[in-house]
Amino acid sequence: MVNLSAELLDDTKQALLAAIVASSDDAIISKTLQGIITSWNPAAERLLGYSEEEAVGKHISMIIPGDRAQEEDYIIREIAGGNKVEHFETVRRTKHGQLIPLSLTISPVRDQRGMVIGASKIARDISERLALQREREQLYRKAKFLNKRKDKLIAMAAHELKTPLTSLNGFLQMLEQEIGTDHRGYFLIERSLKQIKKLGSLIGDLLDVSRIRDGKVPLNLERFEITALLKEVLMNYQHLSGHRFEFNTEAPVYIYGDRLRLEQVFSNIISNAVKYSPNGGNIEVAVTENTEDTLIYIRDEGIGISDEHIGEIFTQFYRVAEPGDPIPGFGLGLFISKEIIERHGGIISVKSSKGIGSTFIIKLPRS
Repeated sequence: MVNLSAELLDDTKQALLAAIVASSDDAIISKTLQGIITSWNPAAERLLGYSEEEAVGKHISMIIPGDRAQEEDYIIREIAGGNKVEHFETVRRTKHGQLIPLSLTISPVRDQRGMVIGASKIARDISERLALQREREQLYRKAKFLNKRKDKLIAMAAHELKTPLTSLNGFLQMLEQEIGTDHRGYFLIERSLKQIKKLGSLIGDLLDVSRIRDGKVPLNLERFEITALLKEVLMNYQHLSGHRFEFNTEAPVYIYGDRLRLEQVFSNIISNAVKYSPNGGNIEVAVTENTEDTLIYIRDEGIGISDEHIGEIFTQFYRVAEPGDPIPGFGLGLFISKEIIERHGGIISVKSSKGIGSTFIIKLPRS
C-alpha cells in the first residue's frame, strides 16, 4: 500500500481545483482586499475580453463602469467582514467597452490562520435571461392592453345590440297581440320571442362582465327569505319533461343580500343543471344553516365535470362543452355567479364526478 504524504495530497487537491476553475463555463476571478486581480480563468477571458496576462495584477475597477464604483466598496466591506455576497446582479464593462449584465457570487478567501485575505468571484452572464424577462414583460403589457380593448369592444357591442333587440321584442309583442292565438303565425312569433329572450340574456351577461371588470356592480342589500326565492326560480323549470325537481329545507331561511343578483346566480346554476343533464334525472335544491353561514346545495344527475375542468369552470369564457356541441352559452354564467357570490362575502364551489353528476355549493354569510 502506498502512503501519500500530506504535501502530495495538498498538491493533488490544488491541481484538481485549478482544473475545475480552468474548465468552468462561468468566469472565476480572485482578487485581494485592495481590489488587485490575482487570478483570471479562461471563461473570464471569453466573457470580458481581457487575457489572463492583461488582467492579473490590474485593479478590478478596469471592468467596473464609473457609475457603479460604489458597488466595489460595498463588496469589499462585506468580504472583509467574512460575509458571502450571493446573486448580486450588476453590469460590467468588457475590454471593448460593451456592458454585460452579470450575476455575481463573491466569497471570502482565507489564509491558513483563517484571516480574510481576498475574494473569489463567480460571474455568470444573464443577458439572455434578462432579454427573455423583458420580452415577457412586453408581451404581458401588450396582452393587458389588448384585453382592455377587448373588454371595451364587448361592452360597446353589447350596448349597441341591446337597443334594437329591445325594440324588436316590443314590436313582436305588439304583433302577437294583434294577430291573436288563432293566427298561423302566432306560434312563430312565440318562438321568436323566446329566441330574443335568450339573446337578451347573452347580451346581459356580456354587460355584466364589463361592469364587473370596471367594479360597477353595486349590490342592493335587503333582508329576504331565500327559500321562497329558490322556489320561484325552480317554478320556471317545472314544465320540463324528463327532470324531477326536489326542494329540501327545514324552515324559512332569511339572509341579507341582493335579491335580483342572487336570483341570477340560482337561475344560472339550475339552468346549467338542466342543460348538462340531457337524459333527465333529479335536480335537488337544499338549504341548511349553521351559526355563521347559509348553505345552498344544487345537485344534478348530469354528465358531470372531469377533474381537468373543475379548476377552470369559474373562469371567464371557459366552457366545459367542446366547440360545436349543441349546449349554448358563452361560458360567462359561472364567472358572473362567482363574482356576485364573492361580493356578498360568500364562496361558491363544485363537487363533481364524470358521468354521475355535479353539486354546486353556495355559502353565504348570515349577517
